[in-house]
Amino acid sequence: MAEPDASSQNRHALIIEDDILVGMDMQSMLAGIGFESFAFASTANQALQQARLRRPDLVTADLGLLDGDGLAACRALQAEFGPLRVIFVTGQAADLDQEPGLTVVAKPFIAAAYASVGADAGVQAA
Repeated sequence: MAEPDASSQNRHALIIEDDILVGMDMQSMLAGIGFESFAFASTANQALQQARLRRPDLVTADLGLLDGDGLAACRALQAEFGPLRVIFVTGQAADLDQEPGLTVVAKPFIAAAYASVGADAGVQAA
């Protein structure tokens, strides 16, 4: 049996967020641009576990997590899985100013800003 074409598979997002309401908002916005499956994590360890179950096409991450920070979690993900598209969604955006090349959305956010940053990060509607 032939492997399915990657373009025919649904796009999968890993949402690393310890506030369930923010996570649900992100899920809704990502579904609006074509993501069809989602995994949620509120800790760095959970993020690694979820990514091992299915490699995400996109990661959204809060900077402040229950067990550490989202930047370290994303570095651990990339060390294990290679390059990943990551968007940081955080109320601590200024803390990431010294990290070049990151895509950051400051909380509170609006859907239009999130979609714009997503497009800049190479995330496009299906």
